[in-house]
Amino acid sequence: MVDREEEGDVTMRAILLAAIMLLAALTPVRAQTVRVVAVADFENISVDSGQIPQPYLTDVLRRLLQRQAGGLQVVAADAVRAALRARGYTPADLTSPTVAAEIARAVGADWVVTGRWTQLRIISRSVPEDPTVPSARDGDGLAIADVEIRVMEGATRRRIFEGRFSGRAVGADYGSLLLAATEALRGVAATIARL
Repeated sequence: MVDREEEGDVTMRAILLAAIMLLAALTPVRAQTVRVVAVADFENISVDSGQIPQPYLTDVLRRLLQRQAGGLQVVAADAVRAALRARGYTPADLTSPTVAAEIARAVGADWVVTGRWTQLRIISRSVPEDPTVPSARDGDGLAIADVEIRVMEGATRRRIFEGRFSGRAVGADYGSLLLAATEALRGVAATIARL
């Protein structure tokens, strides 16, 4: 014979279990937010500008961002370039929050990444070195890549991040300069993925 107190405990447990299951069913499931990111070609004001084609560096950054774990979807570079061209803008115009927001809206991006290469250069042993720049190692030369970036939210024009990144590689050739630029862009991609 089951006593009434035990019956009450069983009933209370069943009600409690049903309430927990109902709450769990009603709690909204949070889907991972996918941020759409547009990467514009960066302005190049370095002394040796033009050694590396800017579209190549933009594609390097796009690939690095796509490899990052997390919810990033990167807009095709051609779409960003076409949006700039259609409006008569250059990468230098993207310093304006209004222009950056306009481009973000045009390509359907939540964020737009803009920037400026301040150094893309090679220091060789035959050229006197600037005392403010690290010296070349191994007698070859030193490739230097410095970039300033901004990440802006398209909808609000709010600057989410602004920073500087550097890359260095031993050597006095085009390949060394590419390595230095890629090193700087790895830092950019890792930072954006954490935002």
